[in-house]
Amino acid sequence: MKILQKYLISEFFKYFAITIVSLIFFYITVDFISNIGAFTKHSPEFQYIIIYYFYKLPEITYRVLPLSILLSALLSISFFNKNNEITAVKSSGLSMLKFFAPLIAVGALMSIFAFTLSNFVAVRSNVLRRTVMQKYINKNKSYTAGSVYNYMTKNVFIHYKKSIVTAEVMNPKSKKIKHVNVYVFGGNFTLAKRYIAEAGRFGRKGLMLAGVQEDTFNAKTAKEGFTQKYFKTFIIPIYLNLSFFKSYTLRPEFLSIISLYKMIGVAEKSESGLSYVLTSYYSKLSFPVINLILVLIGISVGLMLGEKGNSPVSIGISIVFAFTWWVVNSIAISLGESAQLNPLLAAFMADIIFLSFALYLILDID
Repeated sequence: MKILQKYLISEFFKYFAITIVSLIFFYITVDFISNIGAFTKHSPEFQYIIIYYFYKLPEITYRVLPLSILLSALLSISFFNKNNEITAVKSSGLSMLKFFAPLIAVGALMSIFAFTLSNFVAVRSNVLRRTVMQKYINKNKSYTAGSVYNYMTKNVFIHYKKSIVTAEVMNPKSKKIKHVNVYVFGGNFTLAKRYIAEAGRFGRKGLMLAGVQEDTFNAKTAKEGFTQKYFKTFIIPIYLNLSFFKSYTLRPEFLSIISLYKMIGVAEKSESGLSYVLTSYYSKLSFPVINLILVLIGISVGLMLGEKGNSPVSIGISIVFAFTWWVVNSIAISLGESAQLNPLLAAFMADIIFLSFALYLILDID
């Protein structure tokens, strides 16, 4: 039986090599056609477009890996059915679950590989890809790899707990802002106070303002419900560091799970964007798991199809499963980011549904 198991794994990797190369080529072709206008706008040298896709390769691999795994599992089991190896295994009395254990182990390793690729390879290559796109294709010569981590220093808009801070200019080194407006909201998000200041600075004591006008709304002491005061200096309890500003200008594709974990603390402190950060964090964990789940589904469905599971049928089934997972996952992630669904549940929603289906099928394969 070990010989047949080794043969199964070799067949799986043979189909896997073919499918993943084909899917990567298809992905790059479609992406190139859809972005050809941006690529040719500034007449860049073609070598930079090649370099751009070289750096995008880890991200593409990460995205097409689940579909490649499912299709490879279906095709390899279809090949075994066609040559009656499955019948031979069943007649020997060996459990199907034990026979496919090495393939399930491969699925687990693929999940670990996907996690590593996403968090420690693709994150860095995505930064380099963005740099090539901006500096050499869009001809923005001042752009560097560090520019990806830059954050807004003009027309700043900050949401902190029940306050909103706007400023025309921010200096990252000195932590100073100019032409500041701070809006403080009360219950039911009604405007309670407004501070207008010439300048401000983020420090340990909070946001320190200079040349301040304080407007208080719905004040009981004023006939018209409005009072106004002036201060040379005023401190508002808004405690922010530069990591806050960096956090909310980056997309998850440029952040590892370690960076996202650090951002959770920033979001919890500011009570701003926590659902978005948590959903992104949990998504970094949930997406790799689908590789293992699809191996389980591939084994079960492959056995159910028997000799009918030829290449066109396997491709069609794989596309249906991949599209269904993508739709469910996209909807759940959107609900999680907008705080309409628990972030952990949102990130794992599609995995939970597909895992339930996989376990239902795999437990009945014998």
